[in-house]
Amino acid sequence: MDNVSQTLFYPLFGRAQASDRWPELFPDPWAHKAMEIAAQEGTTAQPMDGFPELVYGLRHMILVQEARAYLETHPGAAVVNIGCGLDMLAEDLSGHECTIYNLDLPDVIELRHRWVPKADNEIDLPYSATNHEWLSKVDASRGVIALAGGVFFYFQVADVSSLIDAFGTAFPGGRMVYDAESPDATKRSERMLEKKGTPAEMPFKVKDPYSPRKWSTTVTNVTVEFSFLDRLAPKLRSQLPMSYRLIFLMLKWNKGMYFVRVDF
Repeated sequence: MDNVSQTLFYPLFGRAQASDRWPELFPDPWAHKAMEIAAQEGTTAQPMDGFPELVYGLRHMILVQEARAYLETHPGAAVVNIGCGLDMLAEDLSGHECTIYNLDLPDVIELRHRWVPKADNEIDLPYSATNHEWLSKVDASRGVIALAGGVFFYFQVADVSSLIDAFGTAFPGGRMVYDAESPDATKRSERMLEKKGTPAEMPFKVKDPYSPRKWSTTVTNVTVEFSFLDRLAPKLRSQLPMSYRLIFLMLKWNKGMYFVRVDF
């Protein structure tokens, strides 16, 4: 596995650590199992203590919330997990009627076959997301939502804009949700990856979070959410260290970290 593929372990490390520190906020037994897998696979990735583990826990929580909300109004829809890594989205979405498409590079899908129990409603797509052939493999007759958590950082801007245009053309009425950071924040993330053993370029540096409006005529609406903490009830939010809450306030103010929901 190359360094970009190795980065799939970072969110699992972070989710496991967040689950340990804040079990009421981020119950995540699978992430702990995935840490064992990482050890046996001999990954060079190292856990990121502190604030990053909270970000990983919140990111996973928000993506699952987005999928559940979409499925409430589109029962039986397709859920495409772009850059699925070792996620067990079928477990996260249990109780919802849907078909889950696990999209990732062939070596990552092979890793899933070794370690991840496959649910009846899952279909594996061993493609790069930038190879648009995968779009023809998805049955979106009952709706489709694509989730890209921590994935687009490693893509060129042109690749993401092309994917959004191709997705919208293939699936009018669909939705895509992804997270991103400001160019300055992305540069800091690059330095952190290098420090933690998996140097990888993050070329997706976009100044305007609403850029998808300009990338495709198929886009009907773009919603940007600049505060991850708004997803937590005040009582739950109060469990987090004040220093972390202040960092999120700063990130909200300078638009350093955000989620994008693109409707087609």
